[in-house]
Amino acid sequence: MHIYKQLREAYNNLTLSILGVIANALVFIFIFFGHTNNTTLMIWGVSILLISTFRYVSILKYKTDKTSLYVGKWQKFLFIGIVLSALSWGITPFLFFIPGNYIYQMVLIVILAGVSAGSISTLAHIRFNIQLYLIIVIVPLIVELLFQKTEIHNDIALLVSLYLLLLLTVAKRFNQTYLNSITSQLMFEQKREESLESEQKFKAIFKSVPIGVLFYDTNLVIQEVNDSFVDFIAAPKDFLIGLDLEKSRDRSLIPAFKAPLDGISGFYEGPYTTLYRQKDLWVSMTTSPLRNSKNKIIGAVGIITDITERMLTQLQIEHQAHHDTLTDIPNRANLKREIAKNIIRFQRHRVIFAIIFLDLDHFKNINDSLGHDVGDKLLIETATRLKESIRDEDMVARIGGDEFVILLPDLSIDEFEAAKSAEIVSQKIHETLSTPFLIDGYTLNISSSLGITFINTHSQSEEELLKHADIAMYESKKEGRNTTRFYQESMDQWIKRRLEVENELKNAIKNNELRLVYQPIVEFVNSKVIGMEALIRWKSQKLGDMYPDEFIAIAEESGMILSIGEWVMQEAVSQFITWQKKFAHTTDLKKIAVNVSVHQFNAPDFLTQVENIITQSGIVKEHLELELTESIIVKDISGVRAKMQQLRDLGVNLSIDDFGTGYSSLSYLKKLPFTTLKIDKSFTQDIGHDIDDKELISTIITIAENFNLEVIIEGVETYEQYAFVNERKATFMQGYFCSKPMEKESFEAMLTSTNGICPIMTDAQTNTKEKI
Repeated sequence: MHIYKQLREAYNNLTLSILGVIANALVFIFIFFGHTNNTTLMIWGVSILLISTFRYVSILKYKTDKTSLYVGKWQKFLFIGIVLSALSWGITPFLFFIPGNYIYQMVLIVILAGVSAGSISTLAHIRFNIQLYLIIVIVPLIVELLFQKTEIHNDIALLVSLYLLLLLTVAKRFNQTYLNSITSQLMFEQKREESLESEQKFKAIFKSVPIGVLFYDTNLVIQEVNDSFVDFIAAPKDFLIGLDLEKSRDRSLIPAFKAPLDGISGFYEGPYTTLYRQKDLWVSMTTSPLRNSKNKIIGAVGIITDITERMLTQLQIEHQAHHDTLTDIPNRANLKREIAKNIIRFQRHRVIFAIIFLDLDHFKNINDSLGHDVGDKLLIETATRLKESIRDEDMVARIGGDEFVILLPDLSIDEFEAAKSAEIVSQKIHETLSTPFLIDGYTLNISSSLGITFINTHSQSEEELLKHADIAMYESKKEGRNTTRFYQESMDQWIKRRLEVENELKNAIKNNELRLVYQPIVEFVNSKVIGMEALIRWKSQKLGDMYPDEFIAIAEESGMILSIGEWVMQEAVSQFITWQKKFAHTTDLKKIAVNVSVHQFNAPDFLTQVENIITQSGIVKEHLELELTESIIVKDISGVRAKMQQLRDLGVNLSIDDFGTGYSSLSYLKKLPFTTLKIDKSFTQDIGHDIDDKELISTIITIAENFNLEVIIEGVETYEQYAFVNERKATFMQGYFCSKPMEKESFEAMLTSTNGICPIMTDAQTNTKEKI
């Protein structure tokens, strides 16, 4: 009897199965057409259609043939159709698995997974059929994945294998459930005299159902429960039978229990605490009325399911969506949501809130030198300290990298009071982070740059406020780091200007907007122009003349300084070689000085770049002098020393620019292979009225002599300055006293007219001799 019902149900569901197969085949052909052998694909599609036609004809024959009671015959036709259909899908991994194309590989996997899963509801009435179908469809895919012999394909093969086991299990349970339902139907179809036996079978099913079921009367008193309900509630059955549901401490289920007594279904999904053991759960419950033969409500049945695991997983997913995965503090999305709430509060009640944008100073150095594991632990500890530094109502969020944002709500309705409160918090943060971090045996001393902004208009958005705080933080870094700055409107204008300059600078080289000017380097002994320093200038078609102080910093921050620096060096060396050849009979040019930025020096290919320029230009190596600033040195003195020595080994001279402006410059003269020392013009300009500067210049010149370094005095503009440094026997000078930086045409004209002698300095030397 069972097999007849199973066969009938299988043929009844076969039409839906055929339609699903055809639909999936059409989708498969549409996706793979043009990406695999189209002939093979179409032959496969035709075979699918023929097999589907065979199966559909068997349905029609089954329904019209009066011999359908011969189940063996129709089982065979059903089995043949299922095997053919399974084989048509099972062969697809061998025909259409496109090596190297992960997208179409995944499409194939997804379609086969869908075909397999969809077959359960239509084929699982006969257990052997569905099991065979699933194995034939999925196993070839696993084999093909293993043939790829890559780690990811092996992993996917494992997942597909697990998926197959899951489908087989589900199919088994589906089949078992279906068989149980057949059994139930047979029970209710038995004769009245067999009602007792039917009732016992029903109770057996009632007890074995894997969900909690309870019956209760119109007084909300429990009459019966199954074993699953007992296990679920974790209470003895004799405690539950006769229990008045109205006495439950947790009242959340009561409305759902009462609904059936009014003739409607009840539903509840949410947290619930049990009465007996005070067990905290998440439950899903539906209740339905029970009626007698006169349609009078005599009670209700409740079906309750434990969804605790599902809800905990869902809550975890929601938590992960709104929290940083590393530090477990709120992320940007969570932060913006809270800022939006505070904007509404400000709009309604004028309560000011603040945003502090925090960036750890030199965090990249820690990551690069000690590794990302140490960096990650530092970020986690930083988040912990920040949380301990703020009020309970404040929020600290990590929005990326080493950037944190602290939201300070409800500061005050008075701007001054709000600013004072935010400043106190910022100082507390600085103090908290100033304590050394002990991580993996390393003692790390870090600081932070903070930018603070406040809500001050009704129209500000979350993104605008974050941008303003970011701008203020950037100003803090410009001021020397480890400090706090408040956002001003002028900062906003500055950032817009910076973006405009950056965009125009991108095309400056291509549009020939960049040029070099040259300032003579003059030898004191004979007033000869022995070289020049190349200085970059930019006249933008849109922005006009741009000062290097503005666009060089932007070029460094954007990375464009690498291409610009290379262009400067090539252009300067090329022009220098031209002048050497042209004025070989009148001048003795032996130095072309080129400034090198931090980013340019740190580029991995910088040494190769310099070597290529020397080779291509043919310049005498010793004639090229690279000017390095102290900012290059302080980052990593051992690494810098190694690269500088490589440049010296190449034959290039190295000068330390703006000497005397750094707090530890003297120590570098001993440690680093410099050849030239340039005294900053800030010392030269005050010679006339500052005795200390005179003494300092004299001392520096003496030190340079002891280290066998050439000395270039910058900023010599007056005769008094010239006379002073000349008496101190400096080697070279630069400054307006001889010449301002000149365009190459003017520089060339000067060399032509003076035979490479600085005319003003010649007169000055004559005047000096006359006075003596």
